[in-house]
Amino acid sequence: MDNIFINNLQNEVKVGFVLTVAERVFSVISKNDERYLDGREALDKCWLWVESHAVTGDELYELIDNADFTGISEFAEGEEDLNIARLWSLLVDAVAYTSWEAYKKEKVKYLPQSLEGITTDSITIFLNSAVETSFITVEEIKRMETVINDYKGTNNEIPKKREEFINLF
Repeated sequence: MDNIFINNLQNEVKVGFVLTVAERVFSVISKNDERYLDGREALDKCWLWVESHAVTGDELYELIDNADFTGISEFAEGEEDLNIARLWSLLVDAVAYTSWEAYKKEKVKYLPQSLEGITTDSITIFLNSAVETSFITVEEIKRMETVINDYKGTNNEIPKKREEFINLF
């Protein structure tokens, strides 16, 4: 994956790109899975941040890790199927990245320790991990990059609404 491509995007578009990949990966989870609603809520709140900044970094981080041990990070740790555990780990990474961007926008001085190592390079690591799970292919990601580059070339602002963003692909 091309870091230069990623670095030239607005922060909300970077998050939208990550969330679009996360949506594709998350589509593998059955709606009958008892954890599905928690995963769906996490993605929905991340999209809410992209669209309107109506949630905070703290609210997003709470979806990953909280005092009640009910965050989505628990799902990856408790999963016996390695592919499904990776899926939950990717979802955690997507929410963590969104939370990190939210904290940056809020100019928070101290981040939760587990977010301190996140950088824009984390997107490349996330994309490589997504491909390793085989829930998405390199070709699909490259096609997404091409669509964004082509769209930027038209001088149109890349959409920030979930449906518009996902419909680009």
